[in-house]
Amino acid sequence: MIISPATDNTPTQHTDSAGGRNGRGRGFVRQALDAGIHPATRRPLATGQHCGGCAHLQVKELADASQRLKCALVIGTGRRNGGPDLHEETPACAAFKAAPLERTNDGTQETS
Repeated sequence: MIISPATDNTPTQHTDSAGGRNGRGRGFVRQALDAGIHPATRRPLATGQHCGGCAHLQVKELADASQRLKCALVIGTGRRNGGPDLHEETPACAAFKAAPLERTNDGTQETS
């Protein structure tokens, strides 16, 4: 499989070298991460950051009432489910933006 990172002006191209078909088959997430590319945004990985601490990570409720973690940078871009499912420990991409700290019951901000 060949994976090329996305830029602001060009879409990511990925083909399965075995069959020349476009798409993300089984194992695509692992292949992208091994190539240093984020599986959802197709951007280079950020060193030492994880999706769990990113402001772009969102919970998406699917039609069957199940919930999946997705990247807000790709939700609504034509993919049926908004890109691959992510996990809090998925390495973050170069577009990582620290999530704001949540407010506690007394109105102060939580520290990490």
